[in-house]
Amino acid sequence: MRLTFLGTADAFNGAGRAHSCYWVDDTHGAYTVDFGPTALMQCKRLGREPDQLDGVFLTHLHGDHIGGLAVLLIHLQFVAGRTRPFVIAGPAGTEDRVTQLRESAYPSLLRGGLPFPLLYRHWKVPGEVEVLGRRVRAIRARHDRFSMATSLRVHGSDYALAFSGDTGWQDGLAELSTGVDAFVCECSGVKAGYWAHLSVEELEAHRAALSPRRFFVSHLSEESRVAAAASETLAAEIADDGLVVDFG
Repeated sequence: MRLTFLGTADAFNGAGRAHSCYWVDDTHGAYTVDFGPTALMQCKRLGREPDQLDGVFLTHLHGDHIGGLAVLLIHLQFVAGRTRPFVIAGPAGTEDRVTQLRESAYPSLLRGGLPFPLLYRHWKVPGEVEVLGRRVRAIRARHDRFSMATSLRVHGSDYALAFSGDTGWQDGLAELSTGVDAFVCECSGVKAGYWAHLSVEELEAHRAALSPRRFFVSHLSEESRVAAAASETLAAEIADDGLVVDFG
């Protein structure tokens, strides 16, 4: 299994990085977790062919996590000439929100449909479903309720990954990430105090409760990237755009 960090920034492209997005290659094929406005650009920069993707798993429905989907779909149609199905999986409301995105971005292209099946899967929260041969468990994230925010644990045939998505601290993150090969956790702020996002200070305070095999912080602002790198107690790997991690 290989994990590629296509982007590692917050919604504001902190420190000049791309929006947080993660590409996973495994024995079944490839998928991303989220697909924001900069994701297609990062695929091109990092030599990843979008048509290789089987689908996208969405943590939630904010623009910096889904904003690239409309462009991805027309890329698959006009550039890649895709014919095999493409799956978009996410929380309740995913199909409606992505349809609205497509209608606002490229309304005329909806009339004739796509030349490949576009399939949607939704997971209950909390709940667990099988998607594209992987088992995905979702818990509610502590974030904007209108974004249907979730944190995810994804099991492949021989690995497990956890993704916090956008969230403030909640004890469920510790259980979700226990024993996974990698936990990719958001770290938007430096100091505690904002309920809907995590900070270096909060992760330092709760670090003892987290027990993944490898712990990565991502979704970083310019300030939190500096603070995370300087921390003596965070015990995290600071993710950066283009980082590739191979798991044996």
